[in-house]
Amino acid sequence: MCTADGQGLGSVAEALRMTRAGLDYLNGPDGADLDAAACGSVLRSLGEIEATFTAAHASVLARFDAADAHDSDGYGTSAAWLMAMTDMTRPDAKTKVRRMRLLRSQPAMAAALADADISKSQALAIAEWTRKLPVELRAETINILVQAAQAGASLDDLRMIAGVALERWRASRPDGGEDGFDDRYVQA
Repeated sequence: MCTADGQGLGSVAEALRMTRAGLDYLNGPDGADLDAAACGSVLRSLGEIEATFTAAHASVLARFDAADAHDSDGYGTSAAWLMAMTDMTRPDAKTKVRRMRLLRSQPAMAAALADADISKSQALAIAEWTRKLPVELRAETINILVQAAQAGASLDDLRMIAGVALERWRASRPDGGEDGFDDRYVQA
């Protein structure tokens, strides 16, 4: 990774300082001088940054969680550590841990987020829709939806694809209505 002047980043701390400096600039008086016409491109860039931030946060949290690093501070879970050490609410901490586990189990989605090929909203919608699918269909459907999102599919298109996957699965498994899947559907 290189800086604007072509110099490589020397450390994680330096990368975090640069990230903070960029956001401080946008939140400061110079960022407030941005004309309205330029706001759209800044918002698109911030959406890409949000996607890559989500992937980075989940990746670091996955390493933290896998090493049980929360234990060294006296916390039994990563969610408890996040609540105490980063001032997160319980729902926010649990959401971060759930998102980390999802991305750890879905490397194609994590990579697409890290590359900003899909948005955070697309990833979360895909996760929600596929959560309702049976395990044997979930991973394949997530990969199809991620590829469709990377190709430019809208959220409506993605929801339709997820709905078709569920309907095809239902049609392939006659069950007499007793498996509890009859009440599942995909919604926005």
